[in-house]
Amino acid sequence: MLTKDTLETQPSSPPKNEPVSPEVPSFAFDPEDPWTDTFQKGLKAANLQGKTAYEVGIGTGINAAFLLTVCGADEVSGSDLDPRLIELAESNVRSLAPDFAHRFNPVRGPVSLIDTDEARALVAEADVVIGSLPQVGEPGDPGISTFRERLQVPLAEGADNVADDHIAHYYPWTAFDEYPFNSVGLGLNEALLQRVREHAPHAEVVMNFGCRIGSDIIFDCFKANGFEPEKISSQIVEQHSGTDISFFIALEKTLQGTTLNSEFKCHFYADKAATQPLSACQAQALITENPEAPLYHEVCVIHGKPISA
Repeated sequence: MLTKDTLETQPSSPPKNEPVSPEVPSFAFDPEDPWTDTFQKGLKAANLQGKTAYEVGIGTGINAAFLLTVCGADEVSGSDLDPRLIELAESNVRSLAPDFAHRFNPVRGPVSLIDTDEARALVAEADVVIGSLPQVGEPGDPGISTFRERLQVPLAEGADNVADDHIAHYYPWTAFDEYPFNSVGLGLNEALLQRVREHAPHAEVVMNFGCRIGSDIIFDCFKANGFEPEKISSQIVEQHSGTDISFFIALEKTLQGTTLNSEFKCHFYADKAATQPLSACQAQALITENPEAPLYHEVCVIHGKPISA
């Protein structure tokens, strides 16, 4: 994992061997989070040497620096919905990878997915598009609220508090209703897959997922959108305390009494070894009884290669 403990400064920086720490303000996703560790292990396994990469959701820039220094990517471009993160990413890439900073091409301004002319042009030239996008709908989204209320699933206490890094954990559910896999929280990710196929039909994708709905459904999403998926990195991580799971409970409840009830259950665990599986409803019962009880799920990296027509 590319962090202050694994990168040394260059001659133009402070004394050699003194680590450089990436800047991480409260509105940025913490690169010390195990999601980043899992993602970087996947990026390292994806054979990106000499390739041109585009990151959707550039965040702190820690992955851009990792791609350039460890993975051997030739060029890295990137954008983010939060325009503040582009300047942060530039600063961190200059600090963490000064010899490669000229190969980083930031797209300025707020960019949703790749929905600007500049972003689409860079994606069209990319060999690979990478991203770690939210899979949980914004708790206050009208579609999510209606769904949850109809099934009498209460919103967890504090879940509607808008933290500085809120958009790193949630996406606007209703805005992606046209995508079939939005029904299981993959609308934003499916939208990206479709856009990549449209604007860069030969590009591969490397994407980080929380497997709370199981990796089989995520694989189905890839295949339905023209990519052959392969899981290249995986880790059991603790459920992020700021991410609401009421959506997953509602998802399970809406299938109760149907033929799909036995086929679909969310994948949580009561232990880090993943020997005690829990459905979302069981997970909620566990943390209701003991709010301090740890809760885990799998995070994985999926490498998707375009399926030839």
